[in-house]
Amino acid sequence: MTERAAVAELIRSAYAARHRGDLDGLMSCFHEQCSYRLAGGPAAAEVFAEPDGHAAVREQMAGLIATYVFSNIEELALMVEGDRATLHWRADVVCVPTGRTGSFEIMDVVTVADGKLTSVTQFTDTAGVARLSV
Repeated sequence: MTERAAVAELIRSAYAARHRGDLDGLMSCFHEQCSYRLAGGPAAAEVFAEPDGHAAVREQMAGLIATYVFSNIEELALMVEGDRATLHWRADVVCVPTGRTGSFEIMDVVTVADGKLTSVTQFTDTAGVARLSV
């Protein structure tokens, strides 16, 4: 398997685990020194917190899995260049606590080291995410 193919497989495995609610499977894809950021101000909604380190990212992901359920997931593009990748995708989202739903288009910028995700920065309609959550 080429390095590009390995990175693509890692990303697809991580997102498949996230979408099926498999926290252990998801976190097995993350490096011990990892970070996650949903681009947006933490003051707007708790979902915009910026955890750093495996334990903190795990806690954030557990909360996200419990709160947001995805359906109608569609990968639009996955581009890999060296240790960086972008994933463009869309999905319908249900916020479990509020019951609110929305359709979102998402762009994720990912960095990989040692065969694991070291950083994920996610860009989407942050105002829409905040509306689902309150």
